[in-house]
Amino acid sequence: MSTAPPAGSRLDGTLAWPGLRLADAPDAVCGEGVHRWDTGLHASIAGTVSLDRSCEPPRLSVSALTAPSEPAAAPPTVGDIVTCRVIRINPRLASLEILCVAGVPLREPCGGLLRREDVREFERDAVLMRDSCRPGDIVQARVLSLGDSRAYYVTTASEELGVVFARSAEDGSTLLPLAWDEMLCPATHAREARKVARPARPASTAV
Repeated sequence: MSTAPPAGSRLDGTLAWPGLRLADAPDAVCGEGVHRWDTGLHASIAGTVSLDRSCEPPRLSVSALTAPSEPAAAPPTVGDIVTCRVIRINPRLASLEILCVAGVPLREPCGGLLRREDVREFERDAVLMRDSCRPGDIVQARVLSLGDSRAYYVTTASEELGVVFARSAEDGSTLLPLAWDEMLCPATHAREARKVARPARPASTAV
């Protein structure tokens, strides 16, 4: 049978795992993350032990461990390449959710707007938003301006910018890039219009 760690201040800050006996029942009371079983107090979760000695008997608690937070990208600035999800479209623009800046995830997504005139570099007046992107698509874009307080203006008017991931409207299959303005469903062979980003070429390797 395992024995309890030393009581008192030395218990503070130690790590516990579910089922670990922390103390004898008469010596402390249960706080969060601790339960009583038989004659002892045991950890219910993995985490850090704390001992509140301001009450009598002292209260034992275990705070859950949290994973270290991943580095988050700084807010976008003009010229940044951003990865976005299309939320909705209308004839004038697409509303986006900016997820990453230069490949680094944002801690909280922010809003973006892709206007019809910023979709491509030529025949801008002939652009149809429904043929450029669809809700749910993932788009690579460049920040044009900071816009207003709610959204950044972005552009896909470059060969390497545009839709990088999309699903078929028919069966949900991942679409394959076919041309700069078209994607192909590998299951049904149906073609869907998009403003497609040129696929990145694999880096050459030294021989």
